[in-house]
Amino acid sequence: MDATVAVSESGVNQLVQDLLASAHFSKSDSASWGPFTVSYSVSASVSGGTVELVDTPVQLIRVHDFNVSASAGVSLSFDLNNILPQICIPPVQICIPTPFGDICTPQFCISWPSITVPLTIPLSLNISADFGIQVRDGGSTWDIVLLIFPFSLVIDPTPTINAILTAVENAVDGVLDGIPLIGPLIADLVNLVIGALQSVISLIASAIDALIHEVILLIDIFSPTIPVTLLSFDKTEVMIPASGPGNPDVDLTLASLTAQIAQHELVAETNFA
Repeated sequence: MDATVAVSESGVNQLVQDLLASAHFSKSDSASWGPFTVSYSVSASVSGGTVELVDTPVQLIRVHDFNVSASAGVSLSFDLNNILPQICIPPVQICIPTPFGDICTPQFCISWPSITVPLTIPLSLNISADFGIQVRDGGSTWDIVLLIFPFSLVIDPTPTINAILTAVENAVDGVLDGIPLIGPLIADLVNLVIGALQSVISLIASAIDALIHEVILLIDIFSPTIPVTLLSFDKTEVMIPASGPGNPDVDLTLASLTAQIAQHELVAETNFA
């Protein structure tokens, strides 16, 4: 080879950080499950992580513990009349027929309100990934590109479910607490609402989980089908700039380029035409 360029592990780390700085995504949607209506908006970004250059048994760039941060804004709406049983005090109304019409004992029946619970749920997870390196012909450049190895991402939605349930419980308790004559029933009614919401909230958490997976795959650096350029070399390099009309540039043409990882360095080698 006519020339060699080596980039240290810390140098590659900086190049990867520059790629991660532009990695972000957002999405909004809404859906209904039975009596519940849910809208959500998720924005995610990627940062941090440390780079390790591995040369055996497979050459790869390994990124440890990069952080995917997301904020999920969820609005959960439901009508308590579709969840709670009708409650009347007293439970049975007694009516006595008379020549002048029925005379009934007084009875108070509760009309349940609708509730909307707005939530902002922070999500944060650390994941690691391995990237292979390739050299590709970019036309006027030789490009060293990264292509992620397929990897699985597991997110535990339990904290999300618990956060939503806690907020819903507080909202339901606050609404029911303002209705007269049902004080002793509040705990049972709240539990009934939470039980009805459990399956729906699990679906919401699964949707957010799937969305985070989608977010990661839509960011170019994490797509298994999109190579991302880490370094680029012009095929024609100016070695001596022009010094006047009679002294044009002295150029070198890079006829080929190879890249490998050796001793914790990314090494690029070229031949001149």
